[in-house]
Amino acid sequence: MRPGTLDTLLAQAPPANAAALQRALAGAREELALKRPVRRWRAQAAWVFTVPVALVLVTAGILLVAGQTSLPVLLGRGPLFALLWLTAGVCAWGALSPLGRQARRVGIALSAVSAAVLVLGRATPHAAPTLSGWVCTASHAGVALLPMAVALLTLRSAAFHPLRALNAGLAVGTAGALVGELACTQDWRHVAGYHLSAWALVAGVSLVLSRFLKPRSFAP
Repeated sequence: MRPGTLDTLLAQAPPANAAALQRALAGAREELALKRPVRRWRAQAAWVFTVPVALVLVTAGILLVAGQTSLPVLLGRGPLFALLWLTAGVCAWGALSPLGRQARRVGIALSAVSAAVLVLGRATPHAAPTLSGWVCTASHAGVALLPMAVALLTLRSAAFHPLRALNAGLAVGTAGALVGELACTQDWRHVAGYHLSAWALVAGVSLVLSRFLKPRSFAP
């Protein structure tokens, strides 16, 4: 291309059949003129992680005050709590990061490891259960409602992606799993059947609802 040819092409008026392009440009200028606040994905990921963590800490405090647990018991479960919070952090990062493809895979793998540890780490209970198993499922899913709402709102900042939505659901689902470790002493069968089902339910609902939300942005 001869020097100046590109400048000549750029200086030409758009062809008559470029009306759609002109409308798109006009719409883009209108959006830019609104000057909407920029929501940084790292801050949004921090919210997805922090809300379930805060709920678990509040629950632990209430149980301590009520005498339903003790500090030595909580410290004894510290490694399990750390694993679940690590899982929540990686899943939240993968759900909101524009380049979080690898983090999403790691988050799913960590969730599977955490689920296995939850089941294998349960000992035989010393007393018969006084409540039906579905109470745990319902309470764990209920605890995750507020974190799920936060996650769904943040997911609107990017285009829908199933692994992104699944990671968000797995992140907030750790709240119920942790509450189960605080308030339930049943055996591994109960954990596998009623605790993990609640976690899977929260992740699945997050995935489905996210699919039907109208995104604010179609960023990757």
